[in-house]
Amino acid sequence: MESITGFDLQRNIAGWIIKIQSEPAVTEADAEELKSHLLEIIDNLKAAGLHEEEAFWVASRRLGNSTDWGEEYRQENNPVIQMRRSLIILAGVLAYFICYYFILSTSKLLFITLLFSHIGGHMAAEWVLRYLVSWHFAVLLFLISILFLEKKTISFIESIKLKPKHTVILLLTTVVLSITDTCLFPIVKNMISDNHPLRSQLIHFYINFDFSFPLLISLGFIFIYFRYYKKAKFQ
Repeated sequence: MESITGFDLQRNIAGWIIKIQSEPAVTEADAEELKSHLLEIIDNLKAAGLHEEEAFWVASRRLGNSTDWGEEYRQENNPVIQMRRSLIILAGVLAYFICYYFILSTSKLLFITLLFSHIGGHMAAEWVLRYLVSWHFAVLLFLISILFLEKKTISFIESIKLKPKHTVILLLTTVVLSITDTCLFPIVKNMISDNHPLRSQLIHFYINFDFSFPLLISLGFIFIYFRYYKKAKFQ
């Protein structure tokens, strides 16, 4: 029966499910089970003569909220939660290497493209340096944005529910990018083999990047860890 107030039952059920799924201790199977219970109670209440809106609110109150059954699910799903945490950590490590190899491979592609465009070798190397530095600023801007989006950041981290297949995809992406970077290196080396000062300059840029970029990421991780870890629900 449709509520006279125009109550949207499906939208409210969807919102209720989203709120449940934001609880780290609740798995997808748990959420589906709770949804089934909710729908069953709503159907029984509607059969008893209640409107959809009344039935929804009564049913949702009967089932309670995350504070009522969150601890029970945490104990029941502890192995799942531990696996999820491990996957998030592994995904974070893989995300770093994806970013790292993406920057290296694209910087080499940039250098090759500039040389084919008849731009001088030293000028092309300077553009590579600017490209590498710009990524440092991009990461720094990202870390600063986290500082001003604290609640959204915590909610985002809590909502991440990685599956093993997602981690495999990240791993394969990392492997592909690392192979690409490895294959591009000898090409760049052959293109400037006769220009020792240019080769030395380019190697110097990459050595600095290999030091500064991991350092920036590490400092950013330490900053995020100490700022948010105690606030996160999955601590």
